[in-house]
Amino acid sequence: MTLHNTTEFSKKFGVGTAIGIGVIIGLVIVFNIGVLIKNILLPPKIDPANVLLGRLPQIQFPQSTVNGNFAYSLNTVDGNLPSNFPDRLIVYPMLVPQPNLLNLKTVQGKVQTLGFVDQTGNALPQIPRGGSYYEWDEPSGIQRKIVYDTVSLNFNMTSNYLASLDVLAGKNISDQTSAFSTVQNFLTSIDSLPTDLDSNLTTAPDPANDYTVAPQLYSIDSSTGKLVKTTNLQDTRVIRVDLYQQPIQYSLTAGIDGQLTHFQNFDMSLPIMYPNTPASTMEFDVASGANQAQVMKANYYHEAVDLSSNSTPDKLATYPIKSAAQAFEELKSGKGYVASYNGTDNQILINKVYLAYFNSDKTQQYLMPVVVFEGQNGFFGYVSAVDDSMLQ
Repeated sequence: MTLHNTTEFSKKFGVGTAIGIGVIIGLVIVFNIGVLIKNILLPPKIDPANVLLGRLPQIQFPQSTVNGNFAYSLNTVDGNLPSNFPDRLIVYPMLVPQPNLLNLKTVQGKVQTLGFVDQTGNALPQIPRGGSYYEWDEPSGIQRKIVYDTVSLNFNMTSNYLASLDVLAGKNISDQTSAFSTVQNFLTSIDSLPTDLDSNLTTAPDPANDYTVAPQLYSIDSSTGKLVKTTNLQDTRVIRVDLYQQPIQYSLTAGIDGQLTHFQNFDMSLPIMYPNTPASTMEFDVASGANQAQVMKANYYHEAVDLSSNSTPDKLATYPIKSAAQAFEELKSGKGYVASYNGTDNQILINKVYLAYFNSDKTQQYLMPVVVFEGQNGFFGYVSAVDDSMLQ
């Protein structure tokens, strides 16, 4: 090709390319305008919550131990309730243990491991307490008593440890970390250490979260023989340890402000709350024994959550939930549950509002969400989060 022909070809190619790019840009603009018009006329939306489990039983909150005719007002950082709640959350079944003919024998082995034996090393006789409950009593020493549910394998152990000379001397009690290890070893010895615990919630709780507490130090009042909170390790005679289940974590696509046409992906990490926050349903008193620190008192109630459906998203049961505003109105009208409060003023300033799950100290079919209202002086109030239309 001559230089002239090459120049002409380049000009034509450049013009053709520009026209082609212009056509493509025009088509993209037309397409986007079409999509915009379509979205205005027929906005995209997500399916409503699938309610796979049918209508759910209402959360059976225990009888509150907090009395008061409370009035509530907002004291959040921005003075408002959260507006970013998803329109739905997942409801999980609980893993319900089944009766087994070998359960009593299993519990007998656990009790024997804990030292409930006679002078010859044989297990102490069990005392039937009705249904699946059995009791074992130590006749001497600190006179430990343990009551076991042979189906759930939950138990309650008490003793007269506050009158023990070893406990009063405090020679084998050290610090919070050691107390936590003592509890772990105690539960491991009877094959009862849950796999769903988050040890950091006990050993290194986030200072911004008041619903968990590090092991607490107590001295013993010499005049009353009762426990008194202390911050001094030298005065400590008892360390109380609470164990907490790990947060429930998942991702879901959900509507915003209750609208199916306004939606986004949410990464949820919701704590599990208990009836007497920040106390857990797994609570242990550690004190000095004759040779080492040991668990002197235990209240162990653990229910595991069936998270198996997390690996198959189409089997996740989603339910519509109330807005923060709806839940706050229910709290103000007395329909909520007050889990704890250490103050005397009936005027409660709500500092935080967030979503969580509630695990009771009684058997429940499902792990269900709650809206948590947190206020001053250890105030925690819960309102059932699932929309009332989905409850029995």
